[in-house]
Amino acid sequence: MSEVQGPVVSGVVPMPRLMAVLNASPESFSGGVVDAGDVVEAARRHLDDGASILDIGGQSLRTDQEELPVEVEAARSVPLVAACRAAFGADGPDISVDTYRAPVAAAAVEAGATIVNDPSGLRDPDLLSVVASTGVRVVVTYNRARPKVRLDASELADDPVTDGVAVVGERIDRLVAAGVDPARVLVDPGPDLGKSPAQTVQILRSLPAFRSFGCPLLLALSRKDVIGAVLSRPPGERAAGLDGILAALDLGAEDVIRVHEPGVVRDFYVMRAVVAGDVDVPVDLELPVHLRHRRPS
Repeated sequence: MSEVQGPVVSGVVPMPRLMAVLNASPESFSGGVVDAGDVVEAARRHLDDGASILDIGGQSLRTDQEELPVEVEAARSVPLVAACRAAFGADGPDISVDTYRAPVAAAAVEAGATIVNDPSGLRDPDLLSVVASTGVRVVVTYNRARPKVRLDASELADDPVTDGVAVVGERIDRLVAAGVDPARVLVDPGPDLGKSPAQTVQILRSLPAFRSFGCPLLLALSRKDVIGAVLSRPPGERAAGLDGILAALDLGAEDVIRVHEPGVVRDFYVMRAVVAGDVDVPVDLELPVHLRHRRPS
């Protein structure tokens, strides 16, 4: 459960943890790029909006862009990790580094990251030793595609749910063999990653299968292609589609949603909890005058 800041309710709103995207990759389709000069301000806004994890990445997975040199990716993301850790302290929020490369992960952990969010499904074998030796948490993602490479239709799994459970299980076995406690693992079924939109729908309809490992789920759904494909919407117009997905999913307090706009997702869960009777509002609740009318542009 997450304490709500901002909305006028009493009680704790049932909702998953929110992982806020801090994008350091100018190539990313999502925009909103931050640098060391503004990352702390952006992070503070996200935390005020209900996020408890900051996810920092220096390289987009876009398949129409060349892979960056390791040094360039690290130069983008590691200073942001360091700046956030310095600003919020050792007891501050979890900081996740979004990378599939062991050298970037190792540098980010040294700078203060507490989670390695590897969207590739542990393709770099050296990542196992980084996680095992540092004690950080790790995201195991179901993704058969090589980074920066789009799979052809002929390469897609016939049954993504069965294949996904097998792949994730094998990766967790690898981590355990390397000395990683399974309690430090989060499982990402990998919406969109190496999957067609229809396969992503299959995955989302079958999330209980990915709970068989006893690990929290991490779902990176914000602005995803599956929403755009179903609704014919560009990335910046997919927030309502995300809310529609979340309304259909049974997520717990230890699960994680990776989002670009944590305040929007928090507001969704707050209103759902209010109407469901999970939290209360004051009997004398009134809308403040300054919120009654459209704000001037």
